Amino acid sequence: MLAEEEIRERAQYCYCVLLQLGWLHDNELVEPHQYLDYLENSSLQLASDEFITTTIEEALVLHHPDGGLNTLLALYEGFVHAFCEVLESDLEKLREEISHDFLRKLASEVGVEIKL
Repeated sequence: MLAEEEIRERAQYCYCVLLQLGWLHDNELVEPHQYLDYLENSSLQLASDEFITTTIEEALVLHHPDGGLNTLLALYEGFVHAFCEVLESDLEKLREEISHDFLRKLASEVGVEIKL
């Protein structure tokens, strides 16, 4: 079984992935065929995550208008909620544990500016 700190780190990582993919999805200036190019800039190294890239590539081949991001968002949201259940925490507490500077960096990597 994982130690609580390892679970917390995984929860934070999944939450950051969820946020970054969500910002990418909501960025109206980015077309689905550009998603993988934007993820090359991800400090979370999402472009090297085979599951994420394969999901996006397959969605593009199938001409899904969301480029596969809705599937990934649902999956990572589920991971985050599951980790929060294990930690007996909630999304707000998880978010508070992540620095605002890091969240701004993640947003900028996908062409979004956020205010916290």
